[in-house]
Amino acid sequence: MTFEDYFGRTGRRLRADLGRFLGSKRKEFAPLGPWGRDVLGRLGAFTRKGKMIRGGLVALGCDTASGRIAPAAVRAGTAIELIQSGLLIHDDIMDRDDQRRGGPAVHVQYARLAEGPAGPDADRYGANLAICAGEIAIFLGFEAMAGLPAPKARAAAVQKLFAAEFGLVGLGQMRDVESGGSRRWPSERDILETYRFKTARYSYSLPLAVGWVLGGGRPALLPRLRRLGEDLGLIFQVKDDELGLFGSSRATGKPVGSDIRQGKKTLHALRLFERVAGPDRERLERTFGRADAPDADIAFVRELAGRLGVREEVSRVMAGFGRRAAAALDALPVGPRHARILQSLLDHGLNRRR
Repeated sequence: MTFEDYFGRTGRRLRADLGRFLGSKRKEFAPLGPWGRDVLGRLGAFTRKGKMIRGGLVALGCDTASGRIAPAAVRAGTAIELIQSGLLIHDDIMDRDDQRRGGPAVHVQYARLAEGPAGPDADRYGANLAICAGEIAIFLGFEAMAGLPAPKARAAAVQKLFAAEFGLVGLGQMRDVESGGSRRWPSERDILETYRFKTARYSYSLPLAVGWVLGGGRPALLPRLRRLGEDLGLIFQVKDDELGLFGSSRATGKPVGSDIRQGKKTLHALRLFERVAGPDRERLERTFGRADAPDADIAFVRELAGRLGVREEVSRVMAGFGRRAAAALDALPVGPRHARILQSLLDHGLNRRR
């Protein structure tokens, strides 16, 4: 079975469970008037549009440990997808990204509800409401985790993992913001460490670990599984940067070139500034961090990254993580079916186009 087949099936289970969980909150949210209904509907629609990779990894971790996907793993997957939605809503506000998951970002959706010229400033109104919606999504995720239908010891262990890891995500995001506002360029190691804590650990390592614990997997193997997850997550983030510059917005559901316009200090940007000189450097400096940079300048950066070999260099960094992940997978004592799914997941991470 391929990664796509497996996650297609688990995604259907996760979306059904998400509907049940949010449906159970309607009565409680009803006294809050239209906003209660609005936020549940909006969060449900936004979350369902996601790839459900993180929730699927919880299911896969549980399945690998026990040979079945326990109801607790499905509910934990729902929890992590809700938290992911909250983080993305906040991330889009901070990055001023207007697109997400193939449609308008949540803060843009809310901005369109502002009451015309005489009403509040639409952008601020939308951002404020989206911040609240993101907070609600995160707290709903933790509520879902608090009610896991699992043995008490396992439930307590994964709840502790959850809370500790998402605190580190916040610190990773703070590092990213600090880097973007500083004139100093971080080292490659610093960039990768930010990737590790901002994205890699919670996106791959954490959900695999949560599923493994809920499935009663051997504790001695947990550190090895988590290291594998970190490498898979680093591949995911480096590939995300690549797609953000070289992909298409139709495929990714996000604007192409936004990292350049926002002045994000990615591996691609670091390597570019290390190599470029002369008029090309002057144009790159004018473009980098310019929010209204025209598409022609983004196309120039893409061409420059190809011409200077930056795209290939960063691809080799990603391939190095891939080799390390493949070696870890070969040494992991899991059944052949689950090994094939994990290998397919690794291949997808290295080769995906959206």
